[in-house]
Amino acid sequence: MGVPKFYRWISERYPCLSEVVKEHQIPEFDNLYLDMNGIIHQCSHPNDEDVHFRISEEKIFADIFHYLEVLFRIIKPRKVFFMAVDGVAPRAKMNQQRGRRFRSAKEAEDKIKKALEKGEVLPTEARFDSNCITPGTDFMVRLQEQLKYFVHSKISTDKLWQKVKVYLSGHETPGEGEHKIMEFIRSENAKPSHDPNTRHCLYGLDADLIMLGLTSHEQNFSLLREEVRFGGKKSQKRITAPEETTFHLLHLSLMREYIDYEFSGLKEHLGSKYDLERIIDDWILMGFLVGNDFIPHLPNLHINHDALPMLYKTYISVLPSVGGYLNENGHLNLRNFEKYLEKLSEFDREHFSEVFVDLKWFESKVGNKYLNEAAGLAAEEEASGSDSNDKVQKVHKLKENILLWKSAQAEDEEEEDDLFETEFRQYKRTYYMTKMGVDVVSDEFLADQAKGYVEGLQWILHYYYHGVQSWSWYYPYHYAPFLSDIKNISELKLTFDLEKPFMPFQQLLAVLPAASKELLPECYRFLMTSEFSPILEYYPLDFKTDLNGKQQEWEAVVLIPFIDEKQLLAAMDPCNEKLTKAEKARNRHTECAVYMYDKESEFTYASSLPQMFPDIIHCHVRFSLEECHGIQKVYNRPSTPPPTKVSRLSDKEQKDWVKDVQGITEHYLKRKGIVTNEIDVVIYGQLLTGRKFVPKANGIVELEKQWAKQVLPFPYQAVVKEIRAFYSSLMNFTSLDDLFPPSTAVFMVGNPYYGAMGEVQDSSDVIKDGRVRVVFSLPHEPQLDSLIQNQHKYCVKYSPGYVLASRLGITSYLVSRFSGSIFIGRGSKKNPCGEQRANIGLNLKFNKKNEEVPGYTKKTEKEWLYSAAVEELLAEYLDRFSEVFTAVSRNSHDDVFYEDDIWPGEDQNGAEKVAEITAWLKSHPVSSMSRASCDLQVLDSAIVEKIEEAVEKAKVGKYILLISV
Repeated sequence: MGVPKFYRWISERYPCLSEVVKEHQIPEFDNLYLDMNGIIHQCSHPNDEDVHFRISEEKIFADIFHYLEVLFRIIKPRKVFFMAVDGVAPRAKMNQQRGRRFRSAKEAEDKIKKALEKGEVLPTEARFDSNCITPGTDFMVRLQEQLKYFVHSKISTDKLWQKVKVYLSGHETPGEGEHKIMEFIRSENAKPSHDPNTRHCLYGLDADLIMLGLTSHEQNFSLLREEVRFGGKKSQKRITAPEETTFHLLHLSLMREYIDYEFSGLKEHLGSKYDLERIIDDWILMGFLVGNDFIPHLPNLHINHDALPMLYKTYISVLPSVGGYLNENGHLNLRNFEKYLEKLSEFDREHFSEVFVDLKWFESKVGNKYLNEAAGLAAEEEASGSDSNDKVQKVHKLKENILLWKSAQAEDEEEEDDLFETEFRQYKRTYYMTKMGVDVVSDEFLADQAKGYVEGLQWILHYYYHGVQSWSWYYPYHYAPFLSDIKNISELKLTFDLEKPFMPFQQLLAVLPAASKELLPECYRFLMTSEFSPILEYYPLDFKTDLNGKQQEWEAVVLIPFIDEKQLLAAMDPCNEKLTKAEKARNRHTECAVYMYDKESEFTYASSLPQMFPDIIHCHVRFSLEECHGIQKVYNRPSTPPPTKVSRLSDKEQKDWVKDVQGITEHYLKRKGIVTNEIDVVIYGQLLTGRKFVPKANGIVELEKQWAKQVLPFPYQAVVKEIRAFYSSLMNFTSLDDLFPPSTAVFMVGNPYYGAMGEVQDSSDVIKDGRVRVVFSLPHEPQLDSLIQNQHKYCVKYSPGYVLASRLGITSYLVSRFSGSIFIGRGSKKNPCGEQRANIGLNLKFNKKNEEVPGYTKKTEKEWLYSAAVEELLAEYLDRFSEVFTAVSRNSHDDVFYEDDIWPGEDQNGAEKVAEITAWLKSHPVSSMSRASCDLQVLDSAIVEKIEEAVEKAKVGKYILLISV
């Protein structure tokens, strides 16, 4: 999520920042990076408001593949394509993930409950739980496998993909997707061979990608994202088809210019000390003060209440006198930052002054409590007519009490003479007591709050500029302190322990609610629900949320307890032994996978979903791993190569040697996890590819080994001697008679009859010459000349829509509309019921996908054409359900029509009518007809039948060919 509402704010403040992506007008990019989780969420649950929505995993995977193809086709990267899926996040991020997942589970439960109360019938299939998009779940494991398949498929078949190096950092690699991308960019920038003119394009939906991109200080950096329409209804369905999506490119080079212009007033005061790169660093820091994924926003500091302009204005006024910048490449300058906060703290007082008038009741109700009581009592005594002496005594007594109270108040507030300051302190004290649940707001408490918040800012800066500073650190409060209470920080010592990331199952148990317990291995589930669970308190079924000054419910603070890491791990420890082998396999961390096209390599890549995605028969992919964290040290002792003849190498040979040694070391380290140590001897050899029977003299055959053509280098210490291999699958043939006995079925693999099937004959007279006699059956070629000349006789005749309309007695609009898609909703137009839609169109043409149904529709440059089969289908439709034609004709401007508007009668059941129409459409053969691209030339079925007849006739007339091979 990043910084809430930040993208909208900069889009409105800097209106020329983004440009609409138009085909053939896109800048050239070297590297394309994808923050994958946004794509996964869009393709798996596009509309959470529709409780009727269901989707299969296969459909999700196919949609994700399609989305990736479209994005790749839009940008066309030249060198690198990097896909990053969120892995295990730092603990600081988990608190936000935990709150988000608890809220989404509760919202889903509430929506289902409301739908059932309305009498809606929900599908029997289980709904997609978006919480499964978390590292370590079965869904993420299956998704990772499909992404690997997709990469292998595209590299093997798509020439554009063959030109780039493809990185896949999956859910098993720790870190958030966008930060893994930035880690890669930083590592590439650190290489001596880095090209400073590399053009980067980063796709993602999080607003903080702007800040991440700016931290790189790269001149050529752009962000790609879908168009965001502000002010729309939450219930509007998001467009998931990428072809229907408008994409925007946000150029950070232009963002840099906007920032330069925003702070141009500083140039007069700073002169030559003005440094745009440092200004950008401070601009990033100021963006974090309005809240992000790791620390809460400061009180009353909201983007939609002009918080950012106030931060910028204060910065411009303070910086010339500070003597330096605030953010030094990801490290807080505490002295300068404290001066900035001193000036910024005036905002707290200004905000309080606006509400101070409304707090005057506090003075009258509390501050003058005893005075009011005294005046009231005196009035009562006077009205009752009591003795004057008693009245005088009581009034004197009250006056004494008042004096005593005033004296006590003066002693308590000797240093707080200013009423405004007194009320201001009380206002903040009330905030801490009610929000954070403390009884006493002491100086130690405020100092601890200040240190915790500054510590959080430092952790975030380091995370954005250099990577994770501590995997275990997190901000331990739901709320932030006041600006005016963040003081005395210049001498703080901020230290962090790096530690290690959670394992996937540890994160699952840390962030998932009990409603999503099925996503966990079975042995852990009771920890969420059992009354005997030592961590049950961390999984409340009901919890409160606090808007805390925000407007939208999704911005509210989710008030659930923070997970205690030690307690969590201790509770999990006894369960770990019960994990199955498959569960242990998915509870791990791995490195980023790198894929490249390799023409020399060819193998079959098996699909885990063959019914959906076929096996890749000719796969040409070279695979490796990067960023190995654990290396298996196999060889710990120096190798002792045999004596060799030493000769001096030429310069070229020395370069080749160094190159080979570097390649071997890197290959063994990153691919096999083996440290080879120093390589002194390299052996060059060819790999065994198989064995082949080769005929010799007198009909003898020998089994010869077949070797790869490529000569490869191997380190001597990795060679294993005297290995005996037994090939049980190969029989030990010694002669051609044994290999090809009579009646054996064989196939010709040479010219001119490639693929022809034959049968081995008696070859005793030629077998001594190393030959075998075979009879091949060769079919006659079909005669198609006559069919080609008369194909027009068998072609389907098509007519424009107005011709069909005149024959049917309806308008051309109805022909066009009913041949496409028509959506019917529940309820009426004025009172719709749910988001469920039924498509009762014939679905014979698809404009957006540029597809037609051969035999029924055909698209020309100007119009759609229809066959007689469409006319018959429309005539039957019109005869059966004429009321639908009337309703569509009457409301031609509507996109969706409603059951109760078409069948308004009390005795009419719209749902049954819609079900009847859909059943009729499904029973018609047209529902199973395949679609084809409008750009393809497809033979009509009658012509295909004629071709098949000609082929069958040719099969009857085979001729025999006897040859010796």
